[in-house]
Amino acid sequence: MLSLNHIYKKYGSNEVLNFREWKIDPGIHWLKGGNGTGKSTLFRIISGQTPFKGEVELNGVNLKKEPVKFRSIISFAEAEPQYPLFITGQEQIDFYTETRNAKASQAANLADYFEMSAFLNQKVGGYSSGMLKKLSLICAFIGNPVLYILDEPLITIDIASADKLYQLIKAQAAQGKSFLLSSHQEVSADKLKLDGVFNIYDKQVIRL
Repeated sequence: MLSLNHIYKKYGSNEVLNFREWKIDPGIHWLKGGNGTGKSTLFRIISGQTPFKGEVELNGVNLKKEPVKFRSIISFAEAEPQYPLFITGQEQIDFYTETRNAKASQAANLADYFEMSAFLNQKVGGYSSGMLKKLSLICAFIGNPVLYILDEPLITIDIASADKLYQLIKAQAAQGKSFLLSSHQEVSADKLKLDGVFNIYDKQVIRL
């Protein structure tokens, strides 16, 4: 279970999030909301990427009390991934593989799955937006996290890659893994069964 309590976040004088409680059970959950409503900020809070007031726990592990352990059981892919332009895709993947104590074969299989193997020796600076997104998805699925947080995972990738992502999410969910997704695009109900749909409205997270 993911549990957030007394979450408060502002940038300067702009209050972005302010809610008392949000709890979700294991499963696949979709977070909706327009631009500037706080979706990406909420995901960065949960993944330990930005400071905040409040408490976040996943399966009893508290983000602030056990940050290293907490981060080891989640995986976060940003909406617009930014990697050093001078490294290769393979070097980025190798970093994730080593950091997460994963097998190189797992990363290689993911690269084949998203049809990126032929481009991994190229510099990231030469990647298209679609290639960058697929690289970020490969990195996100490396290792063995409990919770995957995917911010706008469907943007900039083609229909075939989106279908592959749906299949991968379903396969991981069948193994007991959970997902938090955000998307401006409608998540196809016939391709992905959602366990919860939420919206951010007036700094609150509301179940739809």
